[in-house]
Amino acid sequence: MQSLLKFLWKDKVFLIAFIFACISALIITPNKGYLSYINYPVLIIMFTIMIAVSGIYETRFFDFIATKLVIKFKSIKYIALVIILTTFFLAMFLTNDAVLLTLIPFTLFVTKHTHMEKHALTIVILQTIAANMGSALTPMGDPQNIYLYSYYQIPFQQFLSITIPITIMGFLLVVFSTLLMIPHNNCELNLKAPNINIKRLMLYSLVLINALLGILHVIPILYTMILTVLCIIIFGKHLIKRVDYLLLLTFVCFFIFTGNLAQISWIKQSIEGLLNSPIKVYFSGLLVSQVISNVPAAVLLSTFTQQAFWQPLLQGVNVGAMGTIIASLASLITFKYVMREFPGSAKKYLIKYSIISMIFILIITSVLLLFFSYI
Repeated sequence: MQSLLKFLWKDKVFLIAFIFACISALIITPNKGYLSYINYPVLIIMFTIMIAVSGIYETRFFDFIATKLVIKFKSIKYIALVIILTTFFLAMFLTNDAVLLTLIPFTLFVTKHTHMEKHALTIVILQTIAANMGSALTPMGDPQNIYLYSYYQIPFQQFLSITIPITIMGFLLVVFSTLLMIPHNNCELNLKAPNINIKRLMLYSLVLINALLGILHVIPILYTMILTVLCIIIFGKHLIKRVDYLLLLTFVCFFIFTGNLAQISWIKQSIEGLLNSPIKVYFSGLLVSQVISNVPAAVLLSTFTQQAFWQPLLQGVNVGAMGTIIASLASLITFKYVMREFPGSAKKYLIKYSIISMIFILIITSVLLLFFSYI
């Protein structure tokens, strides 16, 4: 029992979701209606992406790309810029969590190898923000986008038209910040790009394309699931262990919690009353993300946000990926590495990350308020 509690305590977002689901179940007695709460297509897409990205990770593709790019430079400023931009662009297609799991260790290795550890915290902070801003662009970039794209049945081009201002501003800000904050110190970087398994890379890329076709409704979601299961059975049974089941269960718990809340008329009416304008929806997405993380915030608020306001909600939870350390699951991944490699610098990291994030939030929000009439 004690080991189970320790395991659950490690993933506090899931623990919160589980507690919320249990409390709501005391009010709305569990019944067959619970099955209708769950967004099965989202779970299938996320499962498929996890399998594909885990497979691509095994091929060492991320390390290969990053190494090939950085070995051309002799200054920590431009090495940092290349790593950050590689993170930014890869996160658009391979999810921010997966990219950070590979490239944060790579960054820490490079800074140690070049004796530039004093710049490591700044680089990984900007790298984390870059992952969140790059992944904001596409439906497959992060879990909240996958969910909202499916929940509101958003046309792909309309989705991009709403998220691209965030990504462009994020790009400009991380580039400017990198050039400003990282000095032009010469360093020697002797690395050899790892070999990659081309056949496996092609196979898992097809699984990723399979997920993309499911997201875009090109093929039925059932076909996506069947193709993924067949791929696992034939080529990658070991990848089953790599799936983040707690993240999937977090979604299930929040589906149950929000589904039950929607059954309580006075709560439903009260929350809908608070989300009756685009600007309220935007700032609700932004602020709730700071407390419970942007993925649960997207699930919670979408239950009470009408179709006409999907744009500010989408923007709010994506900008809300920055701010507190728990605002994004990707931010927690980076923080775990920082705690392990620089245990005495946790406070410094949190302060610096929060300040940079808040500045970015203020700038991006100001731009959105200026150019989007519905906010």
